Amino acid sequence: MQYRIRPEGATVSVSLEGQLNFAANEDFQKMLTELAAHKGKKVVFEMAGLSHIDSVGLGLLYIAKEDLGEGGSTITLAGPRDAVYRMLELTEAHKTFEVRR
Repeated sequence: MQYRIRPEGATVSVSLEGQLNFAANEDFQKMLTELAAHKGKKVVFEMAGLSHIDSVGLGLLYIAKEDLGEGGSTITLAGPRDAVYRMLELTEAHKTFEVRR
C-alpha cells in the first residue's frame, strides 16, 4: 500500500493505492502517526486507488477510526472500487463508516 497525505483546510485527504492487507500494516501505522498531527480535522480516505481490501485491512480502518477519533477527527471513505465496496457491505463496515461512492 502506498499513501499520500494532503491537508486541505479543515480536511485531510489521504490517497490510498494498492492493497490494504496484512502487508500494509507497517505503512498504515506510519500513516496514522503522521495523521496524528491533524487532530480535529475530517480525514477522507480516497480509496479509488485500492484494488483490494481484506479482513486485516478492515481492521486497520477500525484502528484508524478509533485512534483518530480520540483526537477529535472523523473519517470518511471515498470512492471505493466495486470489489472494495462489496467487502465493506459484506462486513457491514459501510454502516460504521461514512462511505461516499
